[in-house]
Amino acid sequence: MLISQIFRVAWFTIFQAACSTCVALIFGLPGAFFISQRNFLGRKLLSSLSVVPFCMPSLLIALGYVTFLGLNGGLNRFLMLVFDLKEPPLKFLYSFFGLIIAQGCYNFPLIMKQVGDSWRQLPKQQQECARLLGSSEFRIFRTVTLPQLIPSIASSSLICFIYCFLSFILILLFGGIGNTTLEVEIYKTARASLDFKKAFALGLIETLILLVITFFYCIFQQKNSRSKGIKNLKLAKLSKLHGFSEISLFSVYILLLTIFFILPMLGIVYNALTSTNVALQKNSGFTFQTFMSIFKLKSFLPSLKSTILTSFCTGICSTIIAFLYSTFLLFKFRKGSNALKTIFTTLPILPMTTSSVITSILLTAIFPKGTFSLLIFAQTMLFWPIAFQQIHPNISKISNKTLDSAILLSKNRFDIIIRFVLPSVKISLLRAFCFTFSISAGDTTLPLVLAIPKYTSLSLFTYRLAGAYRFNQACAAGIILALICLSVFAIGTLLNQSTFKRKR
Repeated sequence: MLISQIFRVAWFTIFQAACSTCVALIFGLPGAFFISQRNFLGRKLLSSLSVVPFCMPSLLIALGYVTFLGLNGGLNRFLMLVFDLKEPPLKFLYSFFGLIIAQGCYNFPLIMKQVGDSWRQLPKQQQECARLLGSSEFRIFRTVTLPQLIPSIASSSLICFIYCFLSFILILLFGGIGNTTLEVEIYKTARASLDFKKAFALGLIETLILLVITFFYCIFQQKNSRSKGIKNLKLAKLSKLHGFSEISLFSVYILLLTIFFILPMLGIVYNALTSTNVALQKNSGFTFQTFMSIFKLKSFLPSLKSTILTSFCTGICSTIIAFLYSTFLLFKFRKGSNALKTIFTTLPILPMTTSSVITSILLTAIFPKGTFSLLIFAQTMLFWPIAFQQIHPNISKISNKTLDSAILLSKNRFDIIIRFVLPSVKISLLRAFCFTFSISAGDTTLPLVLAIPKYTSLSLFTYRLAGAYRFNQACAAGIILALICLSVFAIGTLLNQSTFKRKR
C-alpha cells in the first residue's frame, strides 16, 4: 500500500509539473518572439516581467488569483453583474486546471526571457539566404530558427519544470481534494503524521527524480551556452507588428496575459486599497484603512523586522560563500584540467536537487527545535548558488597572466583577494546580495516548515492572514512584502545594467 501510494504521489507531481511547463511554454514562446523580434508599445514592460519568478513570492501570485479568479473574485463578480447570474460561473481555480494555470503563468517569464535572449542573438545570415531561395517564413522558422532555439527552449523548460515540481504554497492552496505532490506529502507526513520513515522515502524519490532532471538541464544549458558563443554582434533593428495574423495573435496573447497574469496582480492592489472587512469602514471606496489596520496588529512590526534581519543575514552569508567558492575556483583551476573545472563549476547546481521542505525536515530531525540561526543556515545553503551565478562569471574573466602578476606583487593569497580580486567584483557582490536578499524575503516554505517558536516574517504574516480569510489585509501585507523584494531586486538589476554599459 505504501509503495502504490508513493508511486501515485510521484506520478501526480511529475504530471502537474509537466502540464504547468506546457502552460508556461504556451505563454512564454509567443512572448519570446514578440520581445526579441518586434517593436511595440509596452515591449519593455513585457520584457520586465522576467523578474517576477525571482523577486515576487508565489504566495502573492496565489493571492492575486484568489482575489481575481476565485469564487468571490473580481472576474466572477463582474460576470454575475453583467449576465445577472446567481452563482459564480468560474469555479476552476481550486482544481487541477487552476493549479497548472497558476503555476504556468507564474513561471512563464523564465522561458520568455531565456528564449527571447537567444532568439535576439541569432545570426540573420541563414534566414536571409533561405528567403532568397524562396522559403516561406514558416519553413524558415521550422528548419533554421527552431533548431537553433531548441537548447534554449529545453534548458528553460527544464528549470521551469523543476520550479513547478518543487512548488509548495500553490499546491497547498490550489491542489484540490486528493491532489498532492511529493513536497506537500513530505510536509504532511513529517509534520502531521510524524511518519519520518515515509517522509524520508518520499524525499529520496524526489531527490532522485530531480537529479535526473538536473542532469539533462546541465546538458542543455551547456549546449545553450555554446550556441551563444557565436552572437549576432550587430543586432538587427526590430520591426513593427505587421500582417493580420500576427496582429491577431498578438492581440489574443495580450488578452490572455491580461486575464491570467496582469489583472490578478492588479487585483492585489485593488483589494489592498479597498475595505470590505466588517471591522473597517464599509463602502469607503479606495482607502488606506486596510494598511492602517495591519500597522496596528501586534505581529506586523516584528514580522517586518524579522524579514529584514533574516534577508540581510542570508544575503551576506550567501554572498560570502559564493565569493569564497568562486575565488577557490580561480586559484585552483587557473592552470588545471578543464574537465575537473567543469565538475566543480557545476557543483552549485546540486542545491536545485534538494527542496526546501526536505531541507527543513532533515534539519528538524537533527535539531528538533527550530531557531533563527537554523533558518539562516537553511536559506544560505539553498540560495547561495544564486549569488554564485552573479559572482563567478566576473571572477572567471580574470586572466591567468593578470593573476600571475598579482601573485608576484602581493605578499600572500589573502592579500591578492583583498587588494585585487575583491575590488574587481565589488559590483557583482552587491548584485548577488540584492538578489539573495529579495529571494529570502519572499521565502514562505522554510519559515513555515521549520516552525520556529515566536518567529514570524512578512511572508508568514501574509500567509496566516490569507488562511484566516482576511484577504484585504493579506493583500496589503503582500504589497509591502512585494515592494521590499522588488526594490532590492531592482537595485541589483540596475547594478547589472550599469556594469554592462560601462563595459561597452
